[in-house]
Amino acid sequence: MIFGKRTWVILGASSVMGRAFARQVAKQGYDLILLDKNKTDIDLTKNDVLIRYPDIEVQTIEIEPTNVDSFSKVANECKQLAKTSISVFCAMETVYSQKECGKDLGKIKNMFQINYFSQIYFLTAISEILINQQCGEIVVMGSLQGEFANKDNFAYGSTKAALHIWLQGFYEQMLEHNVSVLTVMKADFDEINAQNMSKTFVNQVNAEACADFCLKYAGSKEKVKCFPKIAFWQNKFRQIKNKIFK
Repeated sequence: MIFGKRTWVILGASSVMGRAFARQVAKQGYDLILLDKNKTDIDLTKNDVLIRYPDIEVQTIEIEPTNVDSFSKVANECKQLAKTSISVFCAMETVYSQKECGKDLGKIKNMFQINYFSQIYFLTAISEILINQQCGEIVVMGSLQGEFANKDNFAYGSTKAALHIWLQGFYEQMLEHNVSVLTVMKADFDEINAQNMSKTFVNQVNAEACADFCLKYAGSKEKVKCFPKIAFWQNKFRQIKNKIFK
Protein backbone atom coordinates (compact mmCIF):
# COMPACT_ATOMS: atom_id res chain seq x y z
CA MET A 1 0.00 0.00 0.00
CA ILE A 2 1.86 3.07 -1.23
CA PHE A 3 -0.98 5.38 -2.23
CA GLY A 4 -2.48 8.46 -0.58
CA LYS A 5 -6.10 9.54 -0.22
CA ARG A 6 -8.45 7.42 -2.30
CA THR A 7 -12.11 6.71 -2.89
CA TRP A 8 -12.43 3.00 -3.64
CA VAL A 9 -15.08 2.08 -6.20
CA ILE A 10 -16.15 -1.53 -5.63
CA LEU A 11 -17.86 -3.37 -8.49
CA GLY A 12 -19.69 -6.36 -7.04
CA ALA A 13 -19.96 -4.80 -3.60
CA SER A 14 -22.56 -7.35 -2.45
CA SER A 15 -20.30 -10.34 -3.08
CA VAL A 16 -18.37 -11.99 -0.25
CA MET A 17 -15.10 -10.56 -1.55
CA GLY A 18 -16.64 -7.16 -2.24
CA ARG A 19 -17.86 -6.84 1.34
CA ALA A 20 -14.58 -8.09 2.79
CA PHE A 21 -12.59 -5.60 0.74
CA ALA A 22 -14.95 -2.77 1.67
CA ARG A 23 -14.28 -3.47 5.33
CA GLN A 24 -10.52 -3.56 4.76
CA VAL A 25 -10.31 -0.22 2.95
CA ALA A 26 -12.74 1.45 5.37
CA LYS A 27 -10.51 0.30 8.20
CA GLN A 28 -7.67 2.23 6.55
CA GLY A 29 -9.81 5.38 6.34
CA TYR A 30 -10.71 5.34 2.64
CA ASP A 31 -14.13 6.40 1.36
CA LEU A 32 -16.25 4.01 -0.69
CA ILE A 33 -18.56 3.94 -3.69
CA LEU A 34 -20.41 0.62 -3.79
CA LEU A 35 -21.78 -0.77 -7.07
CA ASP A 36 -24.05 -3.75 -7.53
CA LYS A 37 -27.36 -4.75 -9.07
CA ASN A 38 -29.56 -4.95 -5.95
CA LYS A 39 -30.01 -1.88 -3.76
CA THR A 40 -31.03 -3.91 -0.72
CA ASP A 41 -27.85 -5.98 -0.93
CA ILE A 42 -25.68 -2.89 -1.48
CA ASP A 43 -27.22 -1.25 1.57
CA LEU A 44 -26.31 -4.32 3.62
CA THR A 45 -22.67 -3.79 2.64
CA LYS A 46 -22.94 -0.07 3.36
CA ASN A 47 -24.43 -0.65 6.80
CA ASP A 48 -21.89 -3.36 7.55
CA VAL A 49 -19.09 -0.84 6.93
CA LEU A 50 -20.68 2.12 8.71
CA ILE A 51 -21.42 0.16 11.88
CA ARG A 52 -17.69 -0.51 12.16
CA TYR A 53 -16.33 2.73 10.70
CA PRO A 54 -18.92 5.52 11.06
CA ASP A 55 -16.54 8.26 9.92
CA ILE A 56 -16.18 6.79 6.44
CA GLU A 57 -18.23 8.26 3.60
CA VAL A 58 -20.05 5.51 1.71
CA GLN A 59 -22.02 6.12 -1.49
CA THR A 60 -24.03 3.50 -3.40
CA ILE A 61 -25.01 3.13 -7.05
CA GLU A 62 -27.45 0.52 -8.29
CA ILE A 63 -26.34 -0.88 -11.67
CA GLU A 64 -27.54 -3.38 -14.24
CA PRO A 65 -24.51 -5.58 -15.14
CA THR A 66 -26.03 -6.74 -18.43
CA ASN A 67 -26.56 -3.16 -19.63
CA VAL A 68 -22.94 -2.49 -20.52
CA ASP A 69 -23.85 0.66 -22.43
CA SER A 70 -24.77 2.29 -19.11
CA PHE A 71 -21.28 2.00 -17.67
CA SER A 72 -20.01 5.30 -19.06
CA LYS A 73 -22.80 7.04 -17.16
CA VAL A 74 -21.98 5.02 -14.03
CA ALA A 75 -18.29 5.93 -14.30
CA ASN A 76 -19.15 9.62 -14.57
CA GLU A 77 -21.44 9.32 -11.55
CA CYS A 78 -18.54 7.82 -9.59
CA LYS A 79 -16.39 10.77 -10.63
CA GLN A 80 -19.02 13.23 -9.39
CA LEU A 81 -19.42 11.45 -6.05
CA ALA A 82 -15.72 10.95 -5.31
CA LYS A 83 -14.02 13.66 -3.24
CA THR A 84 -10.55 12.18 -3.78
CA SER A 85 -8.75 10.22 -6.49
CA ILE A 86 -10.47 7.00 -7.52
CA SER A 87 -9.22 3.43 -7.22
CA VAL A 88 -11.19 0.37 -8.33
CA PHE A 89 -11.82 -3.13 -6.97
CA CYS A 90 -13.73 -5.66 -9.12
CA ALA A 91 -15.28 -8.70 -7.46
CA MET A 92 -18.37 -9.31 -9.59
CA GLU A 93 -18.81 -12.89 -10.76
CA THR A 94 -21.23 -15.77 -11.11
CA VAL A 95 -20.39 -19.48 -11.08
CA TYR A 96 -22.10 -22.54 -12.57
CA SER A 97 -20.74 -26.08 -12.77
CA GLN A 98 -20.23 -27.75 -16.13
CA LYS A 99 -23.18 -30.01 -15.41
CA GLU A 100 -25.46 -27.01 -14.91
CA CYS A 101 -24.15 -25.41 -18.11
CA GLY A 102 -24.84 -28.62 -20.06
CA LYS A 103 -28.48 -28.48 -19.01
CA ASP A 104 -28.88 -24.76 -19.69
CA LEU A 105 -26.62 -23.08 -22.24
CA GLY A 106 -27.91 -19.71 -21.08
CA LYS A 107 -25.80 -20.13 -17.96
CA ILE A 108 -22.62 -20.01 -20.09
CA LYS A 109 -23.82 -16.77 -21.66
CA ASN A 110 -24.65 -15.39 -18.22
CA MET A 111 -21.19 -16.21 -16.86
CA PHE A 112 -19.47 -14.48 -19.78
CA GLN A 113 -21.78 -11.50 -19.36
CA ILE A 114 -21.01 -11.08 -15.66
CA ASN A 115 -17.48 -12.46 -15.34
CA TYR A 116 -16.08 -10.93 -18.51
CA PHE A 117 -18.09 -8.34 -20.43
CA SER A 118 -19.48 -6.39 -17.47
CA GLN A 119 -16.02 -6.00 -15.97
CA ILE A 120 -14.08 -5.07 -19.10
CA TYR A 121 -16.76 -2.57 -20.17
CA PHE A 122 -16.78 -0.99 -16.72
CA LEU A 123 -12.98 -0.86 -16.48
CA THR A 124 -12.77 0.64 -19.95
CA ALA A 125 -15.35 3.27 -19.03
CA ILE A 126 -13.70 4.28 -15.75
CA SER A 127 -10.13 4.05 -17.07
CA GLU A 128 -10.39 7.52 -18.62
CA ILE A 129 -10.93 8.98 -15.16
CA LEU A 130 -7.87 7.23 -13.75
CA ILE A 131 -5.79 8.23 -16.77
CA ASN A 132 -6.74 11.87 -16.22
CA GLN A 133 -5.81 11.49 -12.54
CA GLN A 134 -2.41 10.08 -13.56
CA CYS A 135 -2.65 7.81 -10.53
CA GLY A 136 -4.80 5.09 -9.06
CA GLU A 137 -4.99 1.38 -8.38
CA ILE A 138 -7.15 -1.31 -9.99
CA VAL A 139 -7.51 -4.74 -8.39
CA VAL A 140 -9.52 -7.46 -10.13
CA MET A 141 -10.43 -10.85 -8.69
CA GLY A 142 -9.39 -13.59 -11.08
CA SER A 143 -9.25 -17.34 -10.49
CA LEU A 144 -6.81 -20.22 -10.87
CA GLN A 145 -9.73 -21.95 -12.57
CA GLY A 146 -8.85 -19.74 -15.54
CA GLU A 147 -5.36 -21.27 -15.64
CA PHE A 148 -6.02 -24.97 -14.94
CA ALA A 149 -9.27 -26.33 -16.34
CA ASN A 150 -10.89 -29.64 -15.43
CA LYS A 151 -14.01 -31.38 -16.63
CA ASP A 152 -16.33 -29.67 -14.15
CA ASN A 153 -15.18 -26.07 -14.57
CA PHE A 154 -14.05 -25.31 -18.08
CA ALA A 155 -17.01 -23.06 -18.93
CA TYR A 156 -16.48 -20.97 -15.80
CA GLY A 157 -12.71 -21.20 -16.20
CA SER A 158 -12.88 -19.93 -19.77
CA THR A 159 -14.61 -16.73 -18.61
CA LYS A 160 -11.75 -16.14 -16.16
CA ALA A 161 -9.12 -17.04 -18.76
CA ALA A 162 -10.56 -14.44 -21.14
CA LEU A 163 -10.57 -11.86 -18.32
CA HIS A 164 -6.95 -12.67 -17.41
CA ILE A 165 -5.74 -12.13 -20.98
CA TRP A 166 -7.60 -8.84 -21.31
CA LEU A 167 -6.17 -7.62 -18.01
CA GLN A 168 -2.62 -8.35 -19.16
CA GLY A 169 -2.98 -5.87 -22.00
CA PHE A 170 -4.90 -3.42 -19.82
CA TYR A 171 -2.04 -3.55 -17.31
CA GLU A 172 0.44 -2.37 -19.95
CA GLN A 173 -1.89 0.37 -21.19
CA MET A 174 -2.58 1.80 -17.74
CA LEU A 175 0.99 1.55 -16.49
CA GLU A 176 1.91 4.27 -18.99
CA HIS A 177 -0.37 6.59 -16.99
CA ASN A 178 0.92 5.65 -13.53
CA VAL A 179 -2.11 3.44 -12.85
CA SER A 180 -1.48 -0.09 -11.57
CA VAL A 181 -3.63 -3.08 -12.56
CA LEU A 182 -3.36 -6.16 -10.34
CA THR A 183 -5.06 -9.49 -11.06
CA VAL A 184 -5.46 -11.63 -7.93
CA MET A 185 -6.04 -15.26 -8.86
CA LYS A 186 -7.77 -16.91 -5.96
CA ALA A 187 -7.59 -20.67 -5.41
CA ASP A 188 -11.29 -21.41 -5.58
CA PHE A 189 -10.88 -25.16 -5.83
CA ASP A 190 -11.41 -27.64 -3.00
CA GLU A 191 -8.08 -28.25 -1.27
CA ILE A 192 -9.45 -31.26 0.63
CA ASN A 193 -10.67 -32.94 -2.52
CA ALA A 194 -7.64 -31.99 -4.61
CA GLN A 195 -7.09 -35.57 -5.81
CA ASN A 196 -10.40 -35.46 -7.67
CA MET A 197 -11.03 -31.81 -8.46
CA SER A 198 -13.84 -32.60 -10.88
CA LYS A 199 -16.21 -33.42 -8.00
CA THR A 200 -16.17 -30.04 -6.27
CA PHE A 201 -14.22 -27.14 -7.68
CA VAL A 202 -15.66 -24.16 -5.85
CA ASN A 203 -14.06 -23.34 -2.51
CA GLN A 204 -14.72 -20.27 -0.42
CA VAL A 205 -11.34 -18.74 0.31
CA ASN A 206 -10.75 -16.83 3.53
CA ALA A 207 -12.34 -13.59 2.34
CA GLU A 208 -10.87 -11.33 5.02
CA ALA A 209 -7.36 -12.65 4.48
CA CYS A 210 -7.75 -12.38 0.71
CA ALA A 211 -9.04 -8.80 0.97
CA ASP A 212 -6.07 -7.87 3.14
CA PHE A 213 -3.80 -9.50 0.56
CA CYS A 214 -5.43 -7.50 -2.28
CA LEU A 215 -5.00 -4.22 -0.45
CA LYS A 216 -1.42 -5.05 0.48
CA TYR A 217 -0.39 -5.51 -3.16
CA ALA A 218 -2.59 -2.79 -4.68
CA GLY A 219 -0.28 -0.19 -6.17
CA SER A 220 2.73 -2.53 -6.08
CA LYS A 221 3.01 -2.59 -9.91
CA GLU A 222 2.70 -6.38 -9.76
CA LYS A 223 0.73 -7.81 -12.67
CA VAL A 224 -0.55 -11.06 -11.14
CA LYS A 225 -0.59 -12.49 -7.61
CA CYS A 226 -2.07 -15.77 -6.39
CA PHE A 227 -3.95 -16.20 -3.14
CA PRO A 228 -2.86 -18.01 -1.17
CA LYS A 229 0.66 -17.49 -2.53
CA ILE A 230 1.49 -21.16 -2.71
CA ALA A 231 -1.73 -22.11 -4.51
CA PHE A 232 -0.38 -21.74 -8.06
CA TRP A 233 2.51 -24.15 -7.53
CA GLN A 234 0.41 -26.58 -5.53
CA ASN A 235 -2.03 -26.81 -8.40
CA LYS A 236 0.74 -27.04 -11.01
CA PHE A 237 2.35 -29.88 -9.07
CA ARG A 238 -0.94 -31.77 -8.89
CA GLN A 239 -1.40 -31.54 -12.65
CA ILE A 240 2.11 -32.79 -13.34
CA LYS A 241 1.70 -35.61 -10.80
CA ASN A 242 -1.63 -36.65 -12.28
CA LYS A 243 -0.09 -36.85 -15.77
CA ILE A 244 2.79 -38.99 -14.55
CA PHE A 245 0.87 -41.40 -12.32
CA LYS A 246 -2.48 -41.66 -14.07
